[in-house]
Amino acid sequence: MNKKTVIVAGSSGLVGKEVVKQLVTDPLCKEIILLVRKSSGLKDEKIKEVIFDFTASDYSIEQTEADVMFICIGTTMNKVKSKQAFEDVDLHIPVKLGKLAHKLNIQHVSVISAMGAHEKSTFFYNRVKGNMESHLISMKFPSLTIVRPSLLIGDREEFRFGERFAEKLYHALPFIYPSKYEPVESSSVAKAMIYDAFNTSTGSLNIMENKKIHEISRNHLKS
Repeated sequence: MNKKTVIVAGSSGLVGKEVVKQLVTDPLCKEIILLVRKSSGLKDEKIKEVIFDFTASDYSIEQTEADVMFICIGTTMNKVKSKQAFEDVDLHIPVKLGKLAHKLNIQHVSVISAMGAHEKSTFFYNRVKGNMESHLISMKFPSLTIVRPSLLIGDREEFRFGERFAEKLYHALPFIYPSKYEPVESSSVAKAMIYDAFNTSTGSLNIMENKKIHEISRNHLKS
């Protein structure tokens, strides 16, 4: 299998950090291009940083060739404080990244969405995620994977009381969560995304639900 050049957007986030960490040691990855607002300080012979303006109305990168794009962008209402600001991050940025992927002729795009995402959802969060999914699907990439995790577990930089409480509850009483809603480690999401990107044929749309994330991580990429 040919080695891949990968673009990662959102490399400072919970899942994005894991994606980069795992790509660095993945023999199928040739180069990792990080789209960053400012230098991350990450040092590895595979890593190339591109200072990127995510607020721009249209995205472009000069002289860049890549096979895969991972879109790991996301925020919370608590952080941005308004619905418009939330849409700017969780809807408009991924859509503009999708358009960039088209310009670069990228063969596989993988984006993190959320369990329950639907453009007609009565819940604002799920509706925004559903709208984002619909926009990316309409772009008709050679291969697109939409990842819908349940509660994400991992080392967050910001404190989120509800998620921290649910995480502790899961570790103490894992059996109370039905398998469909089982919380998932950010490292497991990253593993599933990478495995899928490097092993999925073109011409496919893959909706990876939470249960499938667990399955791929456990069966194919045991650490």
